[in-house]
This record gives sequence, C-alpha cells and structure tokens, in this order.
Amino acid sequence: MKISQKHIQYILLLLIVVIAVCAYQFGYVKYIEKANAVKDENKTIEARINELNEKESHRTEWTDAIAQSEKDIKTILAKYGPGNSPEKSIIFVRNLEESAGIQVSNISFNTDSPIFVSSDTDESGNPKVEMDTTYIGLSYATTYDGLKKCMDYINTHPERMNVANFTANFDQETGQLAGNMIINLFSVKDEDHKYQAPVVSGVELGTENIFGTIDLFNLINPETGEPETGETGETGELGTGENQSGTE
Repeated sequence: MKISQKHIQYILLLLIVVIAVCAYQFGYVKYIEKANAVKDENKTIEARINELNEKESHRTEWTDAIAQSEKDIKTILAKYGPGNSPEKSIIFVRNLEESAGIQVSNISFNTDSPIFVSSDTDESGNPKVEMDTTYIGLSYATTYDGLKKCMDYINTHPERMNVANFTANFDQETGQLAGNMIINLFSVKDEDHKYQAPVVSGVELGTENIFGTIDLFNLINPETGEPETGETGETGELGTGENQSGTE
C-alpha cells in the first residue's frame, strides 16, 4: 500500500505536535515548576539574610546590653549570702546584740527551703542558681533606741534579710521593751556563692570534753572573715567559774 505525499505530511505534522506536547509537558512544565520552587526558596533565603543583617547591625548594642545585664545580675546576687546554718545565725545574733545593745534570751532555727531554682543546670545536673530562704526566731529585751538600732543593723546588713514580724511589750519593772522577732534570711547557691561554715578555734581534734573549751570571743566571723576578739574570762570548764555556763 502506497502512502501519498499528503498523508506523509500529515503524519510528520502529527509527530511534530506529539513531540511538542511531550516537550512542553515533560520538559518545559517541569522546568517551570523547579524554577518557581527555586524562586520561592530564594525569597525565603533572602528574607533570612535580611533578618540576619538586621540583627548584625544591632550586634554591638545587644552584646553590650547582655554584658550589662549579667553584671547587674551579679551585683544583685552579691547582696545575698552563700547559705545559712545555726552556727552562722548564732554569730549573727551575737553581733546584733553587740551592735544594737539588745539581749537575746532564746533563738529558734529553721532549715533552708528553695524559693527559686534555675532551669539551667551544670555538668553535674545541679541548678546553676538556687535561691533559698529560712528564718530565725528571737526572744529579746532592749530599750526603744536599742530596737531602732536593731532594725538599722538588719536593714544595712550586707546579706539580704528582713523582719517578718515582731512584738514589743513595755516591761514596767525594767523599763525596757521585750518581745519576739522573726527574721527572714535569704541566700543564693551558684558558682560564686560557696558556703563555708564558721571556724571555731580553740577546740583540737581528740578533745574528750568540748564543753567549756570554746572561746566565744575567738570565733571567725563569716561575714568579715576576721577573728572576733573580746574580753577575757569568758571561757573555762563547764560547771565552774563565775562567767561559765552550767551549775555553780
């Protein structure tokens, strides 16, 4: 069967159309889709670059602000003590008595309890910053001026504390004020706050009877790091002497 020249032209034309359609569908269309995807990706990258450039322009400003914030935080934390303990509280009360001229007849203690724990942890898994609080209860007697000095001493103390509440009753027999006081103590645990127990000198290892052997006027004050000295005659064996505790 012979195919006419006209039919051959139709067939060639059809093949050209088929090739054009296939090229458009499987070539040009896919190319356009990829090109559009690249354009969208470029837009995202361009927006990210603009954002980073904007941040870079504020780098110095923000870095200085962060450094200042860290400095301010350290300044605030420096006002808090590195921890509390009964022995530290006893030395604090003794200094309070001497500075304000009050007499404390009874002290009660409480253990530290956390009020803030940082979510950031160190290599050991411990929180980087922990803020604790505790309180001590006092039974005291003093004059009106002594009570004011007591409040001033607490208010100006280098470690953060406050008076939660207190009572003051006038004693007609002595002419003084007597009452109870609760003082809140605050402390911080972090890399810059390491608690060290007060050092009590005068008691050697192996001492059979420690009672009456501690020199109360030769304690190391944890607030200043200096030994506290005072009048002599305040130490001795328990149960003997005019200035010793125990039986007479």
